[in-house]
Amino acid sequence: MNLAELSRSTAFRLAATFACLFAAAVLALFAFLYIQVGRGLETQLEGRLNNARAQFQRVHMRDGFNELAGLVADDAAVSGDNESIYLLNGTDGDYVVGNVKSAPAFKGVRWLDGTELGGLSNTVPGAQRYLALWFTLAGDGAMLVGLSDSELRRTREVLLRTLLYGLAGTVLLAVGSGFFLGQRAQHQIDRVAHTLTAIRRGDLKARVSLTGAGGDIDIVSRQINDTLSQLEGLFESLNHSSTDIAHDLKTPIGRLRQKLETLRDSRGTIAENRPLIEIAIDEVDKIVGTFEALLNIAQLEAGARRARFTTVNLQTIAANVLEAYEAVAEDAGMALVLKDTSGRPPLVHGDSDLLSQLLVNLIENAIRHCPAGTHIVISVSGQAGGPLLTVSDDGPGIPESERDNVFRRLYRLEKSRTTPGSGLGLALVKAIADVHEARVSLSDKQPGVCVEVAFSWEATAPNLAKAAFGRDP
Repeated sequence: MNLAELSRSTAFRLAATFACLFAAAVLALFAFLYIQVGRGLETQLEGRLNNARAQFQRVHMRDGFNELAGLVADDAAVSGDNESIYLLNGTDGDYVVGNVKSAPAFKGVRWLDGTELGGLSNTVPGAQRYLALWFTLAGDGAMLVGLSDSELRRTREVLLRTLLYGLAGTVLLAVGSGFFLGQRAQHQIDRVAHTLTAIRRGDLKARVSLTGAGGDIDIVSRQINDTLSQLEGLFESLNHSSTDIAHDLKTPIGRLRQKLETLRDSRGTIAENRPLIEIAIDEVDKIVGTFEALLNIAQLEAGARRARFTTVNLQTIAANVLEAYEAVAEDAGMALVLKDTSGRPPLVHGDSDLLSQLLVNLIENAIRHCPAGTHIVISVSGQAGGPLLTVSDDGPGIPESERDNVFRRLYRLEKSRTTPGSGLGLALVKAIADVHEARVSLSDKQPGVCVEVAFSWEATAPNLAKAAFGRDP
């Protein structure tokens, strides 16, 4: 990885961010400590200065000017390194005693630079400032007392060195921690990138491996895996559909071509050839119907009809479909009945036309594949989990191994290939159920099969559940 790639990597950016944040935090902390410690030491220094003034004033009041001068001389002699400065002047302002010969006059407490003090000798290198104050002696002159800032400067130097060492250590720790965390994140991102690269190269089975820590990247990786599984299913469905389309349309297209060739070679009149023309048109209608059904399924899977959803009554839909198909079932020698259910009519947030088409497809599928004498029962109920629509029969049923396959587009059982149909009826049922967030399942009725379409109250909206039950489910 070159420098440009490194600078764009997550590890580098996290390391740099950690380093900057930690460095800023350490600088802010040490700046606060530096200022607070400096202020504290200045306060202590001023307190010592006031104590010294009070002591000299007590000596002057108790023992007189001469005793004070002796004490100042002794203290000045002891302060050989000039950590403290003393200047005692007489009433005329002339120098009397002290380790400083002269100093500017001022009121209160202030810092004096060493260059402002006359006669100061034997100074400690770097000790250039003194916190000082003047005070008067009743009738006997004035006195200057000052304390060096050497202790304050040494403390600040220690703080600065500590700051530098702490800052360096903090930056190293931040860089190391940031790089470590960044590398972990980069490894996880690389796993996602490698998986997507494998998918792009055609390996639809590739998935992002999870760390097991349950972090954000694991959550995103799991969502990516779910999306990839759906894409794999869509590709498989597309492949199956392409194969099934080629298989199922090959025969009608072949028959259509044969009839057209016969018409081309025929010397008869239009009236004589009308039966062949009708057969050809019928074959075209079947092909067009197949593609229209495929288009409808694709539109449903894209969710194009959701904008038309309203509150519909499943019981009303079932009753309308029963009225339309009861005679059709009788003509086929079968009985179609609607089972009465107790309780309030189940309400669903959906498309009335689509739900009617779902129920029609289930009934037509039963009529087409069951023998005469079959009983087909429609049932609608409102359960605690949500509305339930079922269509059951006592016909030959569907083998358990085929129950998942029958919802595929253009899939037909071998025993059903001799009967009319495109193999899209149950696929359309599944697509309509999916767009309504309902679950379709098949179960063995012994004999026969039961198709259940289970809606959830979450999908139909809580207010519909309350309308159905008079309370929240």
